[in-house]
Amino acid sequence: MSADEFGGLPGVAVSLLKGGVGKSTIALNIAERLAARGHATVLIDLDKDGHMTTQLGFDDEYDRDANLGDALIEGGDPEELLVETEFGVQLLPSSNDLEHVETRLKDERFADVKLRRNVVEPLIDRGYDYVVIDAAGGRGKLSDNALIAVQRVIIPLIPRAGSINGLNKMIDRQISPIRQNIGLDILAVTPHMIRETMGQHNEHRTLVENLNREFGLFVPEYAQIDPKTFDALDDPTQTVASIPKPGIRARTAISRAFKQGLPVAAFDSDCDQIPNFDHLADLVEDHSHAE
Repeated sequence: MSADEFGGLPGVAVSLLKGGVGKSTIALNIAERLAARGHATVLIDLDKDGHMTTQLGFDDEYDRDANLGDALIEGGDPEELLVETEFGVQLLPSSNDLEHVETRLKDERFADVKLRRNVVEPLIDRGYDYVVIDAAGGRGKLSDNALIAVQRVIIPLIPRAGSINGLNKMIDRQISPIRQNIGLDILAVTPHMIRETMGQHNEHRTLVENLNREFGLFVPEYAQIDPKTFDALDDPTQTVASIPKPGIRARTAISRAFKQGLPVAAFDSDCDQIPNFDHLADLVEDHSHAE
């Protein structure tokens, strides 16, 4: 496989090599924002725990005999597995058999392109506009498949110890090898679940500041802060007119919406974080169709 053989298919994977960072929330809301623009959008739950699938109320689909593994490995029709949500997105559910699928992939030829060849390409060929993948947490064949399938990734980080270190490990161990061999674009590294302002030193500011200082090219507009602003905040002789509140902010509406199996726009159309999800959807649109 070489970069010359591949071109990114329209869509994005939301991924980090650990759980609990809100990947499913971000993937769900990006997919809904794309669908709200009239795009036929498929949301693939590639997490073995099926958190997205069950949260959206598709427990039966998670436990059914016909599942994602049939399409991924056996070459079954992925469109037959789609279920329609009430907010305009087609969901390709996870399965309680994905752990077994992960194991089987280790013995498959061309294992890393199975999702692309057997699932994503057929769906795009049948007229779906975008595929958004809620990637598996942890390194493995399913996680690699998610990135290779669309060759674009959005990485969410939350304010906790080790977040930046985890990002660096993901870049070194997974992203860089795929970029060198096939091609992979980081669309955004977004701070997520931010509660505090930047006026005091805490984990929230540490995350946002380190991202802007070390990974500024990948920080989306709603989370960008000039490093000089952080210097000014720490300088008692300077006054900062407005203390910034960057990142996807923790909002009750977002968490309640997800608990009810909904994107936030379908739960509370006035939520002030919807423009941030729109911005991420913009990045997916712009980069999917860049020349």
